[in-house]
Amino acid sequence: MGAWGVGIFQDDSSVDWIEDAYASGGPEAVRSALEDAANASAGDYLEYDEGTAARAAAEVVASAFGAPPELEDGDTMETLMEHSESVAEDDDLIALALRAIRRVAAENSELHDLWSKAENTANQWMTATEGLETRLRGIQ
Repeated sequence: MGAWGVGIFQDDSSVDWIEDAYASGGPEAVRSALEDAANASAGDYLEYDEGTAARAAAEVVASAFGAPPELEDGDTMETLMEHSESVAEDDDLIALALRAIRRVAAENSELHDLWSKAENTANQWMTATEGLETRLRGIQ
């Protein structure tokens, strides 16, 4: 397994989504990733890749509306902001991002399952996820 950390961009899957899907697809990629997670029913298991894409897309939305994460990597922040003006034109992405992040943190999500088993860092992951949700609520 490659990089995997509690921060939104501390795992390969999230960084890959930002550098590939988002960099080439812009707001359409953001909406698609958020809808995949937000529209997954409670009975459906949300897979890891869909969860990390939704979490990264929610971070794009938060950043585009003025509530970016604290990142040490300037290149990731630059990529994160690449389509921010276009993303910010779509106000309904905020509510969609909130629905998606709640679904990612729900029990029937692979990300939730994996992190809940990580005894030393489970609380850190939940804190990071709740922090994103708080920032999204702050821009509504």
